[in-house]
Amino acid sequence: MFTTRSRAVALATLTSLALLAGCGSSSNDNKPDAPTGLKVIPGDGQVTITWDDQSATSDLRYWLFKAQAENATRDDYRKYPEATIIAPVTSPYILSGLTNGLPYSFFMNATHGNGPAGGETPTVGNIIPRQSGSVWTTNVAAGAGNLNHVSFAYGRFLAIGDSGAVQVGTVSWATGTPVLTWASAGTVPPLVGSAPAQPRLYGAAYNSTTPRTVVVGDLDGNGKAAVWTSDGSSTNYLDQWKPQTSNTTSALHGVALGSVGFVAVGDSGAVSISADGITWTAYRLTVDTAANTANNATDRYTASASAAADSSINLKSISVLNGTYYAVGDNGWIITSSDGISWRKHAVNSSAPANLTSVTYGYYNEAIYLAVGSNGKVYRNTDPSTLAWEEISVAGMGDMKSIAHGSRFMAVGTGGQAWVSSDGKSWVATSTGANENSVLWYSGGYIAVGDGGNVVTSY
Repeated sequence: MFTTRSRAVALATLTSLALLAGCGSSSNDNKPDAPTGLKVIPGDGQVTITWDDQSATSDLRYWLFKAQAENATRDDYRKYPEATIIAPVTSPYILSGLTNGLPYSFFMNATHGNGPAGGETPTVGNIIPRQSGSVWTTNVAAGAGNLNHVSFAYGRFLAIGDSGAVQVGTVSWATGTPVLTWASAGTVPPLVGSAPAQPRLYGAAYNSTTPRTVVVGDLDGNGKAAVWTSDGSSTNYLDQWKPQTSNTTSALHGVALGSVGFVAVGDSGAVSISADGITWTAYRLTVDTAANTANNATDRYTASASAAADSSINLKSISVLNGTYYAVGDNGWIITSSDGISWRKHAVNSSAPANLTSVTYGYYNEAIYLAVGSNGKVYRNTDPSTLAWEEISVAGMGDMKSIAHGSRFMAVGTGGQAWVSSDGKSWVATSTGANENSVLWYSGGYIAVGDGGNVVTSY
């Protein structure tokens, strides 16, 4: 809560910024024209702002003015809530932290460096952010094959699927709504020494530091693991893939980047670890007797290079949530690890656990971890370190393939089903119109990919 002194300081700061931006300046020397082409596109708890940005080829510095009002102007915006000046900004600029359902106003001006500001743009007012996930729009994919996973790499969307398909998507905001354009990046090459079977790709992870992208899968569903990488040194980054030796014979269904590097998981207890995405060490999960004895427990597992394949452990995806690796799989398997070697299996309160396909984390009044899978079952936890996972059966929900968190949780799956929830307990059904296998939150909306090359968005 602001004190009187705090209010005075805040007002003085805002006024100083306004003066620095040139509002009311009497000098006309070196003042640029007002920016052109200003558009403000509402999203979920945010807006995307675009204009004819010339800062890359000039010394122009752009200033953005915002207030929570239907039609604020330069002369009165400071009297409204959330009156803010942001500089410098470049296009497109995503402004988050807005309240859905409330109107906002925006205008801009520009300066040459730190010089006086030119004129303001007309106000773009009554912009109202709103929750996404209720209405879906079909996008055009660059192929008809099944897409199994969507992620983000090198500033673009990466969708991978059957027959080694790789599609790359970009988003444009020019029309006032986000439009995705997809291009086929071909297919990943055969593995060295393998039969010419077409791979199925299931998971991807991107390291922006290296930079390098890893995709994993198997060969034509025959259970032979496969790994490919795309390096930042290649011309187009996502269309030049190199096959790598996975050193495991079981299909890999997911891969995530965390503290020890890339960790991939798959069937028969397969866990593969690579610091760089190139050299992989293959392990199998097995009961860790020593750790169980030390902790008076029965839920400790270790990834061992000498362990035999265990057909009862089939892991279908992996994510890094709050710095910890979370992997989920058939028969309600939820396991966590900080290093990819020592794992803990979590208890689920269910007499017939679902086959789990995806796990995520979000916050709504409290920390919430959610896993989804078969038969309309959702598993929820607020403190996995101490609590068992609660099973929630959602009437009408079918088999869910993927879950993501934006302003709320979104689960997608078979039968064109999509379900949204704020707290992970109460769910509302929408429809994507087709079977979806993976969903991603991006810039105020959801992107889902699925069977037949189907791509849908909800903003």
